Amino acid sequence: MSARIEFGSEKKRARLHDPRKGFAEVDVESEVRRDPLTGNSARICHFALKATRPPDLGEIVRATREQCPFCPERIEGVTPRFAEELVPGGRLRRGGALVVPNLFPYDDVSAIAALCPEHFHAMDAMPERVVVDGLTAARDFLQLAARRFPDGGGYGIVTWNYMPPAGASQVHPHMQVVATADPGNALRRELVAAQGWRERYGRPYLEALLEAERAGPRWVGEQGGIAWLVPFAPSGLLGDAMAVFPGRAAVTELSDADIAGFANGLVRILGGFAAHGLWSFNLCLMPDAFGAGADRQWLVARLLPRFYLNPVLHISDASYMHLLLEERFAMIHPEEVAARLRDAWSGVAEG
Repeated sequence: MSARIEFGSEKKRARLHDPRKGFAEVDVESEVRRDPLTGNSARICHFALKATRPPDLGEIVRATREQCPFCPERIEGVTPRFAEELVPGGRLRRGGALVVPNLFPYDDVSAIAALCPEHFHAMDAMPERVVVDGLTAARDFLQLAARRFPDGGGYGIVTWNYMPPAGASQVHPHMQVVATADPGNALRRELVAAQGWRERYGRPYLEALLEAERAGPRWVGEQGGIAWLVPFAPSGLLGDAMAVFPGRAAVTELSDADIAGFANGLVRILGGFAAHGLWSFNLCLMPDAFGAGADRQWLVARLLPRFYLNPVLHISDASYMHLLLEERFAMIHPEEVAARLRDAWSGVAEG
C-alpha cells in the first residue's frame, strides 16, 4: 500500500455585522486542519495579531544575575550532585555545559543542563556552541541514564524553556533532561500513531512526510542531514517549527555531527522568529524508546515561540483551548511562517 500523506483541512465561515464596516454583514473565514499522523485538529483564525516589540530585557537580566544558581560563581556550591552509580563524580560537564540533578525532580532521573557560563544570550544571538555543548551534555547524560532501562521502555526527553513567557524559572540558559518510563500523553499518542503507520505502510511516517514536504510551501531547509519544516497543523499562535533527524530514534543516538547540524539550523530558526518580534520559546526533543531503533519513529525537535498577548497585563498565549480542550490554535498560516523562516535561513551562510 502506498504511504500517501493526507493534508486534510476544512474552511469555516462565520457571518456577522462588523462595526468596523458600518455594521455591514460580512463573512469571516477560519480553518480547521488535521495532523496527518494523529488526526489532532488545529484551528487557524484571527490573522491580524502581531507580536509586540520585545521589551528591554536589561533590567531582568541584571536583577536575576545577582541570585542565579547557574552562574559560574554559584553553580558548584548551590546545585546538587548525582549518586556516584549514575554519574561518576556527581556532575557531568561538556564544554561550557554542566548537567546536575534537578532539585525539584519530575521523575526518578531528572536533570538540569546549565548550557553556558554566560547568564543571558538573546534569542536572535544564540551561539551555536551553547546549543552544541548543552545537547552533547544531555546526550552523554542520557546514555548513562539509559542503563536503568536494560529491557527498553525508557525515554530520554530533552526540553528547553527559554525566558518567562515559556515558563522558564531562570533567565540563565538551561535545559531539562529526563529519563522516564512515562513519556507524556502527547508523545505516547504520537508513538502509537507512528506504530500504526509503520504496520500499514512498512516505513516510518516521518520518512514519508519529508518526501511529501520537501521543497514545498512548508519546507524551510536542511543542514547536516537535519531537516527543518513548519507543521501543517500548527501548535503556536504565531507559528512553530520542527526538525527531523532521519534514521535517529533517540537523543542517545546522535553523533557529534548530528548535534552540530541541528545547532546550526536551530540558531537560524530562532533568528527568523526573533526578526518578527518574538523573544521566548519552548523546545522539546521527542524520541522513541531507548534501543527502539529507527524503524518506527525518528527523533523530532519541536520549537514553539511564546509571547505575552498583552505585555502590560502579562496575558499568556495559552488558554482554555490549548490547556483544557487540547485544541491547537494559530493566528498565522504555517505557509507564511515557513516563508519567513526561509528568508532567515537563506540569509545565513551554510555551516
